[in-house]
Amino acid sequence: MAPAMRFMVAGSQVVVSTHALFVLLAAIVGIVVAVGRAREPLLVLGVAPCVAVIALAASHLLFRAQHGGPGGLWSGGLSSMGGIGGIALALVASGSRRRRAELADALAPAGILALAIGRIGCFLGGCCYGRPTELPWGVVFPEVGPPARHPLQLYSAGLDLLLALALLRGGGPPGAVAARACLGLGAVRFLLELLRDPATSDPLGASGLTLAQGGALLLVIAGLLMRLLMRAEAGRRRALPVPWPVPSPASRRWR
Repeated sequence: MAPAMRFMVAGSQVVVSTHALFVLLAAIVGIVVAVGRAREPLLVLGVAPCVAVIALAASHLLFRAQHGGPGGLWSGGLSSMGGIGGIALALVASGSRRRRAELADALAPAGILALAIGRIGCFLGGCCYGRPTELPWGVVFPEVGPPARHPLQLYSAGLDLLLALALLRGGGPPGAVAARACLGLGAVRFLLELLRDPATSDPLGASGLTLAQGGALLLVIAGLLMRLLMRAEAGRRRALPVPWPVPSPASRRWR
């Protein structure tokens, strides 16, 4: 693994966290993708960087709430479920229901793509590894030693990338892409947690679930509710009476 990168600048050695570099790259790529697919690019260009900062702050606060330690963002430690919660809160405060849905459709695929990039940083940093395995692609992480373990970070990166690409190709009414994102990410995260080493997971009380699995279930519930609301809205629109067409002045016949 490569938890840090070292290089010389003006005769001095500079050490940079590999994970931090990938988090920064993930944020930049996420903002670019969100702006590129937005119906209102200028709006998203102003909102996306703020949402990225909120997501990073929320993910760090949740990590520190679970593990303690200093609270400064520079001290490291992120929890993806905290970041997703921060994005949800930011969307709630973003205006009308339709505006929230359109922003969510732009941010959801971009955020999942950013997660995929960030997971590569997790792999290089040697955190969030999986359970021991005898499969040929098992990885021995220097920080914990033998036996070989599931490279869970790469599983997550690959599945998140596939999900993001599928969402970027999708469409539908406002909120449809975000609903599919919640369902897909929730299912992926819940299943991957089954392969995660208990030493790197956070138990959710006495429920037998991890914190990530609890958050994944909330994502699935949110996705189902969003789909139900969209279907109800579509049903109400179909039930509305069709307005009687008003003839144009040129088509009227005066007698």
